[in-house]
Amino acid sequence: MKIHRNRSLKMVGPILWLGLVLAAVFIGCAKTPTEAQEPAKAAVTLLPEDKVRLSNDPRKTELFRDAGLGLFIHWGPNSQMGTEISWPLYNATDEYVKKYYALAETFKPDRFDPAEWARLAKLAGMEYVVFTAKHHDGFCMFDTAYSDFKITGKPFGKDILALLVEAFRREGLLVGIYYSPGDFRYQFETGHRFSHLYDADFTSPEPFGPLKKTFVDYERGQVEELLTRYGDIFMIWFDGKCEPLKTHAWRVKQDVFVGRGEIPTPEQEIPGKASDHAWESCLTTSIQWSYQPNPDIRSTKEILKNLISIRARGGNMLLNVGPRPDGRIADPDVDRLRDLGLWMMLYGEAVRGIRPWIVTNEGDVWLTNRRNDGTVYAFVDLDYNPGPAHSNRLPGRAVTLKSLKSTPATKVSLLSQAGDLEWKEDAQGLHIKVERKQTVQMIRTPGTKPAKPDMENSAISIAWGPDWPVAVKITNVQPAENFGPKEK
Repeated sequence: MKIHRNRSLKMVGPILWLGLVLAAVFIGCAKTPTEAQEPAKAAVTLLPEDKVRLSNDPRKTELFRDAGLGLFIHWGPNSQMGTEISWPLYNATDEYVKKYYALAETFKPDRFDPAEWARLAKLAGMEYVVFTAKHHDGFCMFDTAYSDFKITGKPFGKDILALLVEAFRREGLLVGIYYSPGDFRYQFETGHRFSHLYDADFTSPEPFGPLKKTFVDYERGQVEELLTRYGDIFMIWFDGKCEPLKTHAWRVKQDVFVGRGEIPTPEQEIPGKASDHAWESCLTTSIQWSYQPNPDIRSTKEILKNLISIRARGGNMLLNVGPRPDGRIADPDVDRLRDLGLWMMLYGEAVRGIRPWIVTNEGDVWLTNRRNDGTVYAFVDLDYNPGPAHSNRLPGRAVTLKSLKSTPATKVSLLSQAGDLEWKEDAQGLHIKVERKQTVQMIRTPGTKPAKPDMENSAISIAWGPDWPVAVKITNVQPAENFGPKEK
């Protein structure tokens, strides 16, 4: 018995060991793909430096110019306090910087619905979107191996950029990514302060992030992530000096369109002259780029006039909104985008796929030209108060255009309205009677006030609107001879 007992005990060890091995193998095989260790990612294949075209792809450039209207989105943890994004770090104490960065610990936009954002942008007539993947503060709104300061950490834990690009792409919009080469988080953590919040010192050797990369390698790595992990990225938009990153982007994806960093992109202003090349005017719906409670919001009419003058000058308008901290687009911005959507539904043909006419405007009438088509669009403000001498009180206006010359096939119409407009031509130009008969929206007659606050006298104070510029379509016309550029 003793000998048998010892023999049994000797067998226990190998049996237990074998059982543990088999259990481990079984458990490993039973792991879900998300639980299993991810395989090492393949290195990004870069074009040789001597093979890279250091300019935008001509085809993508024409697509960009045809698009005309884009949605800009500035968003980050700072939205919780209604500050401007990143800039509160400039000239701030270390104590304040820490408070600003601590906002990332409470940024949890639980009401974020990327599909709703994308539907609203599509409704507004947008053709592309540019989203801030990383602003100057260094917070990454995408999953990255190069920084721990990112949205995929706690408390939100989801890749916002991935969700957004999928939703916008589903609605048919071109996807653009904003990336700031300036990175104050790098400056603050490494102690290597550059000359300015906005600046990027690509020679800085201090290691940063989980992978302990130098500054330029850290940012090149993130550019590779952005251009290879999120499907077809139409545009990358570098907000700051970016030469090594721009070149690297083209080595990763030769046909990616580079916005700022390669084309003019003025902020909060519109250049005074037409330019027949790619450029983009970046404007906000209010004053601040990031979310601001109780904003000083622009009127819809101002936004539309900006769009018209930009397109007449050959540029694109990139209109910015700053979402709320909970993930919703703020109500004033939603209202402006819905207004824009109504106007684009009526007159969007006149600002898509167009180029500058031989003049940008004749007085307050602005003009665009559809490429290779002989079609010109004229944007006209209507008169809602024709006076007692006129029996027809429909909104309208008579305009004369001197830069156009008709042909036997010329037709004149108001976009979205059935029928043709009355017109004639003489030595003084093309005379058009613009009259809106289409009933779109009820408005108070511009320039009048109701007799009573309750608007009982509606016959005087109500008209068919909206009170925005209309677009007249003039087909099969030629430039008038000896008519030079004119703009004001």
